[in-house]
Amino acid sequence: MPRSHNRVIVRPGGGLNVQACSPHRILAALTMAAQLAPSVTEEDIICPNSMQNIFVVSTPSATNAAAYSRVTEIILTDQRHPVTTYLSPAGITSRGVIRGVDTDFDVAALNRMLIQPRNSSLLGARRIKNTETVILIFNGLKVPNYVYCGQVIYRCTLHRRQIDTCRTCGQVGHRQDVCPTLSTKEVCDHCGHLPTDNPHVCNQPVCALCGEAHRTGDRECRHRYQLPDLVRHHRQRRRRRKQAQQQTPTPATSPVPAKTPKPQGPPLGQRNPTPTDQPTWADKVACKGEAHAAQRQGHSPQQPDPELAQLKRMYAEQAKEIKSLKQELAKQQAPESREGSIISGPVSIRGAKKRAGPTLQAEEQSDFDRFTANIYAILEQYRGDHGRV
Repeated sequence: MPRSHNRVIVRPGGGLNVQACSPHRILAALTMAAQLAPSVTEEDIICPNSMQNIFVVSTPSATNAAAYSRVTEIILTDQRHPVTTYLSPAGITSRGVIRGVDTDFDVAALNRMLIQPRNSSLLGARRIKNTETVILIFNGLKVPNYVYCGQVIYRCTLHRRQIDTCRTCGQVGHRQDVCPTLSTKEVCDHCGHLPTDNPHVCNQPVCALCGEAHRTGDRECRHRYQLPDLVRHHRQRRRRRKQAQQQTPTPATSPVPAKTPKPQGPPLGQRNPTPTDQPTWADKVACKGEAHAAQRQGHSPQQPDPELAQLKRMYAEQAKEIKSLKQELAKQQAPESREGSIISGPVSIRGAKKRAGPTLQAEEQSDFDRFTANIYAILEQYRGDHGRV
């Protein structure tokens, strides 16, 4: 049914079976009892509810809805059936309950005192039979905690609708006032079974809602209340939100690429470090000087240059070679050690050992000069490229 239509609930009595009646005849009987012309009811809709044994009339006209709500009796197949009608608000609504309201106020007085600016979302109110409990209908899916009835404030709770149970036929789904069977008793009030003997002996009752040993729909039954529409709507919205979150991948649930394993080398105790693995004293001094200079200038230390490191290593190796060459040259120039022992007998005295000739010394000196010149050339080239050692 359209949400914008006005809805009227029709509860027939007198044993009228909704499932066995034609909806066209029911609508014709309602329009005749409401004194409405067929031309003004062309857009009206009637829907039978066989489970609750009621009719729901939907109409876009507020005048037609008010006329339907005043009907108290309809005629079907030359038989009169009492009916109870009331308006149901259109759109999305929710219900609340207040208790302790005086029974002296009728429905019109209750609506006049309750519908006020302080209860902005309240649409209407109706009393449950002749009790002090009043059901309130609010617009939307929010029920306030407190409402004002005139100058009195009442605590408002969420309405929990009971599952309809019939004490006449013992079935679940409709109430006793709209039972489609005859008004005579068919089942026992205490046990809910059909009386098969006279006098009737009650058997152990079994609840049709929970299966426990009590009467169906008893106050002790924990399953006699329906889930409120407001709670059902919130659960459905939460379920849809959860499904949407599961369908949309999040960064936490997105697949993470596997890390490539690093090649593992030999254990630390079995590694053979090469001379180039450990930095020399000159390298350490140069790196410390660069770091201190960068800190004084307010800059972070620069990353080591691979070309500079290679030149430093070459300089250290060539310095070692120069040192070794100097040691060999000093050994060749030193006089040969004399023997300390005395030799008996005539001994021919050997002359002193001749020193290396000038040709050999010149060749060694030229090699050393060339090597030194090569070192200075490399250093000059590095100064020209980088401007520092």
